[in-house]
Amino acid sequence: MAALLAVLLLVSGVLAAVYTLRSSVVRVVRVSLDLLRARRLTASLPGPSLFQDGLIPRGGGGAYASMTALCGAMAKQGSVFRVCVGPMTLVRLAAKSVVYSALEPLLGRGLATLHGAAWRRHRKAITPSLHLDILRDFVPAFHRHAVGLADALLRHDGCVLDVVPLCGHCANSAIMETVMSTDVPDGDEGLREFLGAIPKAQRAFMLRSGKPWLLIDRVFAFHKRFPEYARAKAALDGFTSRIIRAKKQALANKASRARRRMAFLDHLLQSEEGASLDDLEIAEEVKTLVSIGSSSSMETLSLIILTLAIRQDVQQKLWQPYSHNEFAVFPFGPPLFLNGPPCVVPQEVVDVLGEDVSRPLTPDDMPHLQYTECVVKEVLRYYSVVPLFGRRVREDVVLPSGTLVPRGCQLMFWLPHVHRSAELFERPDDFDPDRFLPETSRGRHPFAFVPFSAGPRNCVGQRYAIMFLKAAVAALAPRVRFEVPDDGPRCTQDVPLNLNLTTNVRGGVKVRVCRRGPSF
Repeated sequence: MAALLAVLLLVSGVLAAVYTLRSSVVRVVRVSLDLLRARRLTASLPGPSLFQDGLIPRGGGGAYASMTALCGAMAKQGSVFRVCVGPMTLVRLAAKSVVYSALEPLLGRGLATLHGAAWRRHRKAITPSLHLDILRDFVPAFHRHAVGLADALLRHDGCVLDVVPLCGHCANSAIMETVMSTDVPDGDEGLREFLGAIPKAQRAFMLRSGKPWLLIDRVFAFHKRFPEYARAKAALDGFTSRIIRAKKQALANKASRARRRMAFLDHLLQSEEGASLDDLEIAEEVKTLVSIGSSSSMETLSLIILTLAIRQDVQQKLWQPYSHNEFAVFPFGPPLFLNGPPCVVPQEVVDVLGEDVSRPLTPDDMPHLQYTECVVKEVLRYYSVVPLFGRRVREDVVLPSGTLVPRGCQLMFWLPHVHRSAELFERPDDFDPDRFLPETSRGRHPFAFVPFSAGPRNCVGQRYAIMFLKAAVAALAPRVRFEVPDDGPRCTQDVPLNLNLTTNVRGGVKVRVCRRGPSF
């Protein structure tokens, strides 16, 4: 009997192996046929070569690309073109693109990499924890960390410095408090390794995206950058798991229920929707939100500061009081005619906060910072901070132009082309926050401005990002004045940009910071 059982087990094992091998072969053949068909059906489309046209520098290891080179080359191709990268056919212009798989080993299977039923379950669980009522409670924390940024900047009063590291510290500190609700001190080794792992994870993503054969984990394991990648993954996993264990222990002891303001993780662990996710799934969502939110918030905030330094008129509209003998115009309101001696006229932040501009920002202040929001949105449009997102085409799609996009293609959306389109925006190459005023944006195509993607798969953290950036600008404006150094760009068109996972300024964002004088 034992011998018969052993034979049956052996036969079943062989059959299972044959079935698995057969399924793998069928899957490989099907994918290969789709790739060949996609290459053939898109052969008539124009398109650049990433390496031959210098879009991704050969010496750069695929870690960055010149935004100027990319925009220039893609502007020559028209609205629809293809890029062939190894066996993949990318059609610029759905399920998540296969390129996102480079993020999965680092961030896990979160909203950034999931699709189908699993994505819908995660999205349903995550969304309530980023509800507007919860985000409103984050405003004091956003303001406090931005004031800390202003204080750090003013330690260099009158000097020129690269503001990107300080902006990164501000964004990370705000995220640690509002997303993870961690009381871990800045000097904590696990926190330091976690934050240091984020840019390393991004470099690994760009490297693997530019060299598709490295998307195969067993191939990438032999690459010289794999040890750095493995350490980054361990740091991200270890710190996130540690925080979640501590949070769950605190909940079990009912220690955190006395908190009036709950962070994202607190709410997720206590909500009915969050109960549908296990610890690993929660950890992966937290890693996704923190990693992507940290880099995009840092780059956007630093680009806002650089733009204010270049465009003194925009900076003045935000806050700087000025004198005029005849009349002055408020950002939102009729001209105020003045007779007699000069009079100081406050701009938006002063108008919202009142004479005591040092008071903390409150959630009720946020809707009144209309011009501040216009500045934030115009920075997101002008620089397209997250410039590219993609989807995998599962079925043949015919675009409105009549172009066929076959299944098996990776459909890529290049936002600089959309955000700088003359069909969608008047004078698209000019930096003009007024284009986002209610009266000027009325009637604009709903997908003309999509810095957080669009449709059901848009970024779940977009309201968080806008609220953080508005609060940060409102805290900086009354305290710090920014100026361009002598060797800095004189206009926004001269800012040298690179493409990583996010858009960043080549060489850092160097500005002169100056303390503002008394308001009145």
